[in-house]
Amino acid sequence: MGMNMRYNITLNKWNFKISAFNYSAKVTVPHTWNVDENVMKHRGEAEYETAIFIDESLKNKKVFLSFNAVYHTAKVYINDAFAGEHSRSGYTPFTFDVTDKILFKAENKIKVIVDNTHIDEILPHKDDFDWADDGGIIRKAELQFAEPNAVAYLRAEEIIRNMDNGRGSGTLKIKTAFLNGKPQSGTVHIMDYSNNEKIISKHFPVIENEIELDFKNVKLWSCYSPNLYRIAIETENDYYEIRTGFRTIEVKGEKVFLNGKEIYLKGCEWMPGSHPDFGMAEPLEHSIKCLKQLKNAGCVFTRFHWQQDDSLFDWCDENGLLVQEEIPYWGYPKQATELQLDIAKQQADEMVYFHSNHPSIICWGVGNELGGETEPTIKYVDDMVAYFKSLDSRRLVNYVSNSISRNENVNKDDAALHGDIAMWNDYLGLWEPSDDIENHMIRTCKKAKGMPLLISEFGLCEPHFKGGDKERARILRERLAMYAKIENICGYMWFSLNDYRTHCGEAGEDKMRRRVHGSSDLYGNEKPSYRLLCELQG
Repeated sequence: MGMNMRYNITLNKWNFKISAFNYSAKVTVPHTWNVDENVMKHRGEAEYETAIFIDESLKNKKVFLSFNAVYHTAKVYINDAFAGEHSRSGYTPFTFDVTDKILFKAENKIKVIVDNTHIDEILPHKDDFDWADDGGIIRKAELQFAEPNAVAYLRAEEIIRNMDNGRGSGTLKIKTAFLNGKPQSGTVHIMDYSNNEKIISKHFPVIENEIELDFKNVKLWSCYSPNLYRIAIETENDYYEIRTGFRTIEVKGEKVFLNGKEIYLKGCEWMPGSHPDFGMAEPLEHSIKCLKQLKNAGCVFTRFHWQQDDSLFDWCDENGLLVQEEIPYWGYPKQATELQLDIAKQQADEMVYFHSNHPSIICWGVGNELGGETEPTIKYVDDMVAYFKSLDSRRLVNYVSNSISRNENVNKDDAALHGDIAMWNDYLGLWEPSDDIENHMIRTCKKAKGMPLLISEFGLCEPHFKGGDKERARILRERLAMYAKIENICGYMWFSLNDYRTHCGEAGEDKMRRRVHGSSDLYGNEKPSYRLLCELQG
């Protein structure tokens, strides 16, 4: 193996201040101020500052400052020199090349000005979203050091031509780039993640932007056998690897197929960032507790209204939980302008660039409840489905609708019908009045005839609707019985696993402001309806 000359420094200790409150503190990143009793009402700018000594031995390296997420706008300074800005997307990772800003054999000051003001030029748009608006460096930050000609990027796309007994053969397309932009010679390794067994090693005299490698008899990744592989590029002075899995996901008629076998996407949605002690800086340990609750309830599928951290997807990869990751475009503006389309494409670029090696992500989502019966939304969905497909051919792309059920005309178009799976938020008899829920549901599903339809949300939201967890359990039992009778329903999503913090919630105040929508509370304590979910899905 070539010498691995990479080196990372985690930046977790910061000085924090909000000038508007004359408030300062020492904090640990990940961090949000909107769960701090002193400043939790603040929406606006805050400042993080840290200092790090960088040894002279690193002088000939390229240096990058990397953030897994800052909500929602970050202006970054190194030694008082402007290093870059990340805006319009508060939940996707970003990295700045800061090589020319770093002082070696010296202390380096890093400052980040963060802003979580509700604005037009971002998705989620202004205050039109239903989760917490927590500001801060909400995920990991680090300095990264690498050789000037090191691997900058590595992405693997499998084309599986033959599948048999949980194994597959085909071609692996490897997309890569080097920091200096020049092709190099090197060796590609594929290793079984479970035992580190090397199954392929092939030397390439020249590694350019895309190379191909045939593979045979690899173990396929699935919900029940989440087999993973490490793919590495080794050059004279660098070793860079990713982790991925080999699988196919496709739609045929009214069914969804994973590795050529029909799969029923039974699931439940979890709303992260809801623990009042942590907010959107929730520690991985609590996130894993919630993810385990999904798996223990028999879920094979979940969706996230906004982009999540790699560490969550790592867990889903390891435990076989399928995911739809979505652009956080929810509710408004109902008519997407060129601005929303441009922001959505930026976020799509970042999602595919940073998350496409996770086999658990089987779908990209382009928006939720945007007036799906209108021409502007249909055009936006068409544009974004085509854009995602141009970036990534191995995943499905969908739009989540609450409007497909509104018009009884089975020929009435809806943006949900323009994705791979028609996704419908079923709140018949609740947010959407209905005198005959079962027949209303049957008529709605007929609109998606010839394609799979997934119930992307159903449940009870208190205190707007009454009845407590007993009524929540009744709805769960009733709806699952109805869904089982309709042939083109390919799955459902119980909403939600947990009560969740949201800036627009009807219950509680400040960091406790929430919607009581869950089968567990804000802290993850399970209610009786959670046990029913386990029973019905088990």
